[in-house]
Amino acid sequence: MKFLLKIFLLIVALINVLVAAPISTSAKYAIIMDFDTENILLDKSAKSRIYPASMSKLMTLYILFEQISEGAISFDSEFLVSKKAWKKGGSKMFVEVGSYVKVIDLLKGIIIQSGNDACIVVAEGISGNEQAFADLMNVKAKELGLLNSNFKNSTGWPDKDHYMTPYDLALLSKKIIDTFPSFLNMFKEKEFTFNNIKQGNRNPLLYSYKYSDGLKTGYTDESGFSLAATALKSGRRLITVLSGMDSVKERRDETIKLLEWGFREYVNVNLFEKNEAIIEVDVWLGNKAIIELITKEDINFTLRKKNINNYSASVVYNNPIAAPIKTNIQYGKLVIKNTFKGTLTYPLYAKQNINKAGIFKKISSAFSYFIFGGYAE
Repeated sequence: MKFLLKIFLLIVALINVLVAAPISTSAKYAIIMDFDTENILLDKSAKSRIYPASMSKLMTLYILFEQISEGAISFDSEFLVSKKAWKKGGSKMFVEVGSYVKVIDLLKGIIIQSGNDACIVVAEGISGNEQAFADLMNVKAKELGLLNSNFKNSTGWPDKDHYMTPYDLALLSKKIIDTFPSFLNMFKEKEFTFNNIKQGNRNPLLYSYKYSDGLKTGYTDESGFSLAATALKSGRRLITVLSGMDSVKERRDETIKLLEWGFREYVNVNLFEKNEAIIEVDVWLGNKAIIELITKEDINFTLRKKNINNYSASVVYNNPIAAPIKTNIQYGKLVIKNTFKGTLTYPLYAKQNINKAGIFKKISSAFSYFIFGGYAE
């Protein structure tokens, strides 16, 4: 009854939602990923290799975040600035050769100022040289499931063998937010002053879209204007990656347009929480007559709003379940149809262990079941 009521209330609450409309973008490559479900709401050549430019720095940051979180280095650790780092062109935080720079400043120099020099300082500080750090980036990419990325440097400096895909960039962005949430606020800082030089954050959404809170821009002649962005609106987070645009304005406007479309045209349904009871089931010859089946994960899925009246949920199980019952064994499944990804299936487990009944309990339970069609406690 509880299960059916919950389904009914969800349908009633969302019954008047509008039908989803298609969207186009002038970006050559684009993806919109729902953060919670990882559903891809828009895919425009999202698994094609692109030159990621400074969006590559997200991997440099991931490794640095990981080193800090594991205690290998701290915000106050200092890295030496080499001549190579000092001389590097492109965007800079303007470190001085031979000086030592704190990790906290290097983080801001990469996130806010997109400093190529800061990336090389980090790469050399962690791995000894930039090539060894690039090798580490490739190892980490495989660990994270970025299956179509290859790094040749820490900065995104143009190289024909340095590439990612919009999908890999979206997945990496999700990994950063999931794994290192305490660092996310740094992406919202709008300016940073180092060596008496103040620079603004290059992410245009921070100044024009109130829901934006990161991540990283990119630009080279080869890649055009690019952006890996995330936004949080009404408790729902989206990630989008766009590449191959012709101007800063186009990059900003297209990103906002796609994010707003994703928020407007799709909805997530949070049907059950982890460990929440889904249904009560009879127990055959156990020391308890009833067992609750639970989910061991959040039941959270994406719907096109036009399909809000079409999805269905049902529980499949054998009744009764014979004792002994163990919490680590699957006894049923929750089947949800007509979601964004089609039919979803979630395993259901017993909420608690139940032992076999004693001989007198077995006799009374069997009698109750065969005469009355159920059990009495």
